[in-house]
Amino acid sequence: MLDSNLLKCFLAILENGKLTAAAGELCLTQPALSKSLKRLEDELGVPLFERTPLGMVPTAYGIALGRRARHIQLESRSAREELQMLSEGGFGSLTIGIGPLWSAYELPDILASMIRKRSDIHIRVVSGVLDQLLPDLLQGKLDAVCTVLDFPEHPDLQKVFLFDSEHIIVAHESHPLASMALVQPEDLQKHLFVGLDGDYAGLARMEKFFALHGLQSPNLAMECSSLETLLSALKTGGFLASLSIQLLDRGLAMGLKRINVKESFWRFRSGLVYRRSPQRPPLVCALERELLERFAQYKE
Repeated sequence: MLDSNLLKCFLAILENGKLTAAAGELCLTQPALSKSLKRLEDELGVPLFERTPLGMVPTAYGIALGRRARHIQLESRSAREELQMLSEGGFGSLTIGIGPLWSAYELPDILASMIRKRSDIHIRVVSGVLDQLLPDLLQGKLDAVCTVLDFPEHPDLQKVFLFDSEHIIVAHESHPLASMALVQPEDLQKHLFVGLDGDYAGLARMEKFFALHGLQSPNLAMECSSLETLLSALKTGGFLASLSIQLLDRGLAMGLKRINVKESFWRFRSGLVYRRSPQRPPLVCALERELLERFAQYKE
């Protein structure tokens, strides 16, 4: 069995890239850290880093071990947190990352149902965009993520498909394009867009849409950190936005409407994502069951 202290030293070097920085983080001397690294390399029989003038560069063995070591560290942390919760009389805690669609579609009801069944659980919900949520999931800051599924396969992540969706163009009914029977891409290009802060994947899809029509993608005039702020910006009548069609019902009460563009802006699959593990946390399993049951009703 690998020594947990040696793995901790290895990860510190991997994440800092320099022995001096890693030693400082661990409150060790550099010779002591070098000695720990050599012990681990001797035990495994492979070199984990290349020593270069720019720092410690992981070998193929180091990269592979890094992925596994992070899993070990995450599982150990999760086990401690769950045992502490159980010792305090609770059932456990769950931290879920959600994309904009999920903040207003189905998930609030599903989480309320979970809590009604087990009032001693604690659920924390973190909103964000795909570019923020997946790194946090891999780093163990989140237990699961409800988001779009059209990102490359990852060996450490499991996707669970739940439903198909599409992004449509939305604006307030007072917007100049709202009364047009059919809006062309070149019409869209002439108006201001608002989007979510840090949504680089969304920007890439917008650029692709306009590029397919031989047009340059319009820049975002405003970026918002929350869906509520984005909807409020649309309510002013000065902006367009690309939103999941499931959010349109929420926008109708604010005077928002779908802009009639001939083709769909972006079609995608949505669902649950969690880290692959020999033994998943019970609450992640419970969340998956609740989601599958809910969306199975719509497929019948």
